Amino acid sequence: MIQRRSAARMGILAGVLVATSLFFQCKDKNTTTADSNSEVVSQEETLLSGKLTIGVDESVFPIVEDVAVLFENEYKNAKLTLLPKSEREVLNLLFADSIRVAVMPRLLTEEELEHYKGVVAPKQTHFASDAIVFVTSKMAVDSIVDYTAILKQLEKGRLNEADSFLVFDNYNSSVSSAFRKATGFDSFPKDYAYFLNTTEEVIDYVVKNPKAIGVIGLNWLTQPNAAIQKNIEAVKVLAVKNDADKQYYKPSQNNLAEGTYPLIRKLYIWDMQGKNGLGTGFASYIAGYKGQRIVLKSGLFPFNTPPREIVVTKEIK
Repeated sequence: MIQRRSAARMGILAGVLVATSLFFQCKDKNTTTADSNSEVVSQEETLLSGKLTIGVDESVFPIVEDVAVLFENEYKNAKLTLLPKSEREVLNLLFADSIRVAVMPRLLTEEELEHYKGVVAPKQTHFASDAIVFVTSKMAVDSIVDYTAILKQLEKGRLNEADSFLVFDNYNSSVSSAFRKATGFDSFPKDYAYFLNTTEEVIDYVVKNPKAIGVIGLNWLTQPNAAIQKNIEAVKVLAVKNDADKQYYKPSQNNLAEGTYPLIRKLYIWDMQGKNGLGTGFASYIAGYKGQRIVLKSGLFPFNTPPREIVVTKEIK
């Protein structure tokens, strides 16, 4: 795991660990009792044991990391290595057969599916909904943004020095890719769209530049790491205009559930293993009861909303 988790994220994991310990104490029949610090036993890969490398779109890395921690905590003979990369880098690894499992904020395209035709039938498991969000410094005046107007602006650039400009996490990221697909352009005016390397860099840049509007994945705001946590109080999330009703909505969990926020993305696990291996086991876990509880607590919207259980007693103790 490449980044130290913030106290808030550790709190989420601790809460889920306690809550879910009351449910489903199943163990893989091939696993053995082991100390939490012991090495994974070398053995044939199964649904719940073995080693697996997963490419993860950097914009949704926090939620995948949290579920992976819980998964490994429960299944001691499973070892997941997560590779946070840009969308293009993850795709390159997949097509080179360097990895066979990935987490991406979209489905495979028809062209990408053709790559696997006659080789393997890809499994795509939807487990949550995320969003693309716009963030600015709290010193900035604006609190709303018109997505359609921004797409038009990407065609012509800044009109003057007083205009705001966009800052993306990475040119090859899924976030900037979504804007390129929406506009039909492979590049944007250099005076209006800037590309950095990571979400952490975007947040830091926005805090220091009131004219900048950062474009990132929601997951990093709902589950910030230590590097982002220090700047959270200095940024604000802009409400985005929904062209359907002309109203502005923020990317809250409720607005993701109702579909009123206009830039929602569905998160999927892509599994090209071609067998019921650890990739299938992890996909089932993150889309199952325990994984969905983590998604719910993270601030994203789960594919299956876990039910709330209320214990009713006859006496007040």
